[in-house]
Amino acid sequence: MGCGGSKGGSGGGSGSRFQALDGLYNVEKQEVGEGATASVYLCKSVKTGERAACKVMRFEDAQMREEFEHELSVWKAAGQHRNIIDLLHSAIDKDGKHGYMVMRACTGGELFDRIANKTNRGSECDAAMGVLDVLTALTYLHSKRIIHRDLKPENLLYRDKDLAAPLILIDFGIAEKLGPGKDYHPDVIGTTAYMSPECLEGKGGMPADLWSLGVIVYFMLSGTLPFPGRNDEEKEDNIFKGLPKLEGAKWSKVSSEGKDFIKKLVCPVSKRMTAEQALAHPWITNRTKLAEFAIDDEVSSALKVYAESNRFQKTVRHHLATHLTGPELHRLRNLFSSIDKSGTGFVSIEALGKVLSEDSHLGGLDVKSFDLGGDGMVDWREFVAGAMQQHELSNADNLEKVFAELDKDNNGTLCVKEVAATLGDDAQLARELLATVGDGDAVMTLAEFKEHMRSKAPVEAAPNKKRREPKVGSTSEMV
Repeated sequence: MGCGGSKGGSGGGSGSRFQALDGLYNVEKQEVGEGATASVYLCKSVKTGERAACKVMRFEDAQMREEFEHELSVWKAAGQHRNIIDLLHSAIDKDGKHGYMVMRACTGGELFDRIANKTNRGSECDAAMGVLDVLTALTYLHSKRIIHRDLKPENLLYRDKDLAAPLILIDFGIAEKLGPGKDYHPDVIGTTAYMSPECLEGKGGMPADLWSLGVIVYFMLSGTLPFPGRNDEEKEDNIFKGLPKLEGAKWSKVSSEGKDFIKKLVCPVSKRMTAEQALAHPWITNRTKLAEFAIDDEVSSALKVYAESNRFQKTVRHHLATHLTGPELHRLRNLFSSIDKSGTGFVSIEALGKVLSEDSHLGGLDVKSFDLGGDGMVDWREFVAGAMQQHELSNADNLEKVFAELDKDNNGTLCVKEVAATLGDDAQLARELLATVGDGDAVMTLAEFKEHMRSKAPVEAAPNKKRREPKVGSTSEMV
C-alpha cells in the first residue's frame, strides 16, 4: 500500500467524487476513517461552516446499496434525540456507485476516556451519569422498537469537550427496526464480548442492548471484561456460563447499588431490566450519593489504557516479537509454557504476575500491560511482545527491519495509509498518531519511528463485529 494521492484540499465542484454534496458540504479529500466498504471524511457545511463527518459507502453490488438504504431507513426512523448522533444529510451519486451520510461530528472523546482522566480519579457517580445518557437513548430507541445491536465503548462519544456535553450513541450500521409482532431479529451479529446469550442464539431483541450495557458497566467499575476468551468460541462459552461473582479486591470498593445494577442487566431475559426499569434503579436515581465511591486506581488505569490505546506500538511490538531469535525468544517461550500448564495457549494475568514476580529479569514489569485485550487473559504472542527486554525494543537493527516491512513504497517514510494499515485501516487514528510525532508532517521518518517505539505508551486490541450462525443447543436461561 503506497502513499499516493494528493494531500489536504476540499471535495466538491465539477467532476468531484463528492458531486452529490456539491453546494452543501465541502469534503476533505483525505479520509479519517476507513473500512472494508466505507470511509469517513471530515467536511464543513457551505452555509454555516459547521464541521461534520461524512460516511461514504462504496456500492460494489446491489446488496451493499440495500445495506446503505437499510441503515439510512433505521437512522431516519430513530429521528433526533439529544443522546443519539444526528443525521444531517444523505445522498447517492447519480451513477449509483457511492452513498453518503453526513452526521454531526462528536469531538468530546469516549466515555471511558473522560472517567479515567478526571481529576482525582473518576467516581461511580461519573460512571452512572454517563450510563444515564445511554439509558435515555435506549429508552427512546426501544419506544420506537429500534434495537442498536452494537452497544460498546467505541460507540459512545461525547458531543464536545464541554463538561456538560451529552454522551452520544453512534453507529446504526447493524441496527434494526422490529416489525409488528416481532420481538427479535434472527441475525447473529455484533461484537462478541458484548453480545447476550439470546443474541448468540439468533434471538437478539431489545433486552440484548441492556445486556451489552451491563457488560460496559462491569468494565467501567472493574477494569476487566466479564467474559474473557482467546477467541470468539471461548468468549461465547463463558457468556453462556453466566456472570462471574462480583467478589475480590477489584469489587470491594464498588457500591452495592453498582453491583446490583450489573446483576440485573447481565442475567436471563426473564429477569433483565428494561431501559425504563434501569432508569429507575437506585444506582441511577441516587447517583449523586455515589461520589464517595471513587473508582479504584487500578480500574482507572485500565480504563485509561483502553481509552488512550496506542495500537500502532502494539502492532510493531508483535512484529518485533517475530524477529526475536536465539536464547531470548526460547527463554520467553519456555517461561510462558511453564505457566500455561493446561496447554490452552493463554494464561490469566494473575498467574502471570505470580511468575514474573519471581523472575529476576522480568520482576519489574507491569503485568497489567500484557493484557492487550482487557479480558484478563494473555496469549504467548502478547507475552513475548510485552516481556521483550528493553534492549530488544531499542535494538536499531530490529526496528529498522520492522520499519522496512511497513514502508510498502520504500520511500523512507510511513504515511497515513501505511500507518493505518497496522491499525485495522483506521486512518483517523493514523492521522492522530502522526500528528504527535516528528515536526507535524503527515509522515513518520525512521528516526521518528525509533523514538516513538522507545517511548512508553498503553496498548489495546480492538474488537470486531462478526456475523455467523446461531448457537445450536444453547439456552439463554442458562445464565
